[in-house]
Amino acid sequence: MTKVDLTPAFLIHRRAFKESSLLLDFFTLEYGKIRLVGRGLRKSKTNIQMFQCLNISFSGKGELKTLSNWEVDDTPRIIKGEALILSMYVNELISRLLFDQDPHFKLFEIYKQFIVQITNMNQQAGYWLLRLFENNLLSELGYALDLSHDINGNDINKNNRYEYQHQLGFLHADTGKISGKLINQMLIEDIENMPDAQQLKVCRDLNRQRLNPLLGNKPLKSRSLFFTK
Repeated sequence: MTKVDLTPAFLIHRRAFKESSLLLDFFTLEYGKIRLVGRGLRKSKTNIQMFQCLNISFSGKGELKTLSNWEVDDTPRIIKGEALILSMYVNELISRLLFDQDPHFKLFEIYKQFIVQITNMNQQAGYWLLRLFENNLLSELGYALDLSHDINGNDINKNNRYEYQHQLGFLHADTGKISGKLINQMLIEDIENMPDAQQLKVCRDLNRQRLNPLLGNKPLKSRSLFFTK
């Protein structure tokens, strides 16, 4: 029988299960993405919240184990509006792309910082933070980009233009849409030094080109909430 006490986790998805319970998907520090049954939680007066770091305990013999306890290990946080949509999108990416019980320690900390930072950001900064998270997620999945060199081994020049060659990297091209400055900004990951609006959309398109083969034909539900961005 497995028994785990108070491991750091974020709730990323929940849905009804039987008459009074919930199926709960967590992104945990030590165990990666896991699914637990929250018995009786549909009728409980204590509501387990998303976007707050929790310490959860669970146990069980089978594949589907039971949440036995949780406590909040975070400051109170209300995420709403655009920030809520972006956070839901990130949760869906994690739910769709991570394998069960496959820990990603670095990504957990990046997600934790994303949730803290997104709360008080303006729209453009929020989308830049999202693009950086997508890039880190892809790197964790084994699809990292070389942001220092083009596919010919030359240093990325901030004054040059580039195009993306799928699974190969960046190719210097005078008619390319991707600026060398954007690639440098992706490498540095400085939230204060964000691209302009046009290059931010270029970064969005680049990340979608990289993510779509992994997501397959099933569209992300959360993406439809901000498909014009």
